[in-house]
Amino acid sequence: MNAQVSSLNGETSKAPSDSARTGRHARPVSSSAAATPDIYRNRSQDRIKVADRTLRDAYARVRAAGADSDIVSTAFGIARDAITEAHQVVHEARKELIVVHHEYDELNRRLENLSRSRYYPVTAAPIVPDAPGLSLCPDPGTAHTPAEFMDAFRTYRIWAGEPSYRVMENVIRNQCTRHYASSTLHAALTGSELPALPLVQAVIVACGGSDAHQQMFSSAWRRLTLAQADDAD
Repeated sequence: MNAQVSSLNGETSKAPSDSARTGRHARPVSSSAAATPDIYRNRSQDRIKVADRTLRDAYARVRAAGADSDIVSTAFGIARDAITEAHQVVHEARKELIVVHHEYDELNRRLENLSRSRYYPVTAAPIVPDAPGLSLCPDPGTAHTPAEFMDAFRTYRIWAGEPSYRVMENVIRNQCTRHYASSTLHAALTGSELPALPLVQAVIVACGGSDAHQQMFSSAWRRLTLAQADDAD
């Protein structure tokens, strides 16, 4: 009973420890998922603090009025325990709400990927070869500078049917180990500098290129990159 009285006077520590609050980091949560639970937590904690403060004030007034100390301590101790239990329930509910928001964000991400797959192909369309005796495929092997390589690179995309950057992004997402946004592909193909080799290879995949085309552009890229390294030395 003494423990209950001391808790009413505000001398005991808070029920939920600081280490318990770290439970919200047990699972990854996006920023959007964490914002809303914090709002509910702040509101519920404020209400519990008000109830706790009101209970302590009422306890002091009843004791000052000369009521029986044992009866008052027992009654107010039960009320204090109820507030502590409510605080713990709010804490557990908040953790569950964070999990729900995380799962909601994950579902939205999957739905977005599904929607993208419905509107954009997941595999590149095969390239129709040129007529017999005619070869219009650009040859990067004749490029002596990065600018000439990029001219052949851009022409290759046109020769392959000029797939849109959105289509290329979705094909790369599903067929390559790396992901490049459509804006990244656009910047690489419209620039004059050599892009990274994985990006070059991903563009060939997105255009429906063959292994021979991969080798052709990869070899040209390596030759020019090695030449630039020699010049730098």
